[in-house]
Amino acid sequence: MLKLRLACCKVYISESRNRAALESIERAAKLFPEAPIINKFEDESYNRVGYTLVSNLAPKPCSDVCALRKAVLAMVKTAFEAINLEMHCGNHPRLGVVDHICFHPLADASLKQTAGIAKSLAADIGSNLQVPTFLYGAAHEEERTLDSIRRELGYFKPNSSGNQWAGGTILESSLLKPDAGPAQAPQAKGVVVIGSTRWVDNYNVPIFSSNIAAVRRIAKRVSGRGGGLPLVQAMALAYGENVSEVACNLLEPSRIGGDQVQLKVEQHAEEEGMIAGKGYYTDFSQEKIIEKYLEFDPQCDQKKND
Repeated sequence: MLKLRLACCKVYISESRNRAALESIERAAKLFPEAPIINKFEDESYNRVGYTLVSNLAPKPCSDVCALRKAVLAMVKTAFEAINLEMHCGNHPRLGVVDHICFHPLADASLKQTAGIAKSLAADIGSNLQVPTFLYGAAHEEERTLDSIRRELGYFKPNSSGNQWAGGTILESSLLKPDAGPAQAPQAKGVVVIGSTRWVDNYNVPIFSSNIAAVRRIAKRVSGRGGGLPLVQAMALAYGENVSEVACNLLEPSRIGGDQVQLKVEQHAEEEGMIAGKGYYTDFSQEKIIEKYLEFDPQCDQKKND
């Protein structure tokens, strides 16, 4: 029986209000039907969109002919042409027009396979598109983490009033050098952070308050870094009028899931005299993503069962 080897890529772009830009990015991806967009998550308040793409991998894939890498590169190139970071603002931190790209192995694919795609893509973006690119996870020789890069580059500090991020990227003075591309970030494009990890879930919980300082205390108590839930990263974000969010990365969702995060946020919100709403995932589970991909490519499912 043939094994099912799938690679999933999540592409986060700093735009959700410019319909023409998003449509052009999606048209670029559709030129590679072997790597379909399985999910799209838009958030107008954050002015950010996340795309989830999946493709089948050969047992020994060559990154140069990988449909997923080609589709993502086409999306990145189009995003740089259609979006100017200097004109962008939103309630979510970002370092670039294409803020974050992560590859995850699904089914029988290996982390080594997806890391190879990530490194190849980073080299293309750095050398051909001349945008600084930073690697993390299995794609980096020291397996540095995404949050360590972000902290080093000042990602979590709002640079505009109302706890917003606005204008082009001005990197904080740092010894951290890009793994590919120029040392200086173009203001209109920023930088790209690319990695490869095991599956990560994103789970956000609304707090019905605009007291961002208190919501930051909640986020800190929830996160593993702050002594809360292990394998959970959390940050507080202003979301809308009288609403904030605790946005969480669940690094091992099979161990610590959204239900546990929900209870922890509710507990700490009550301690602060606040009310927490029902949280939500920003993407399907990995099992659902595989199921949806097989709907796009039933031949892949047939091969698996032959």
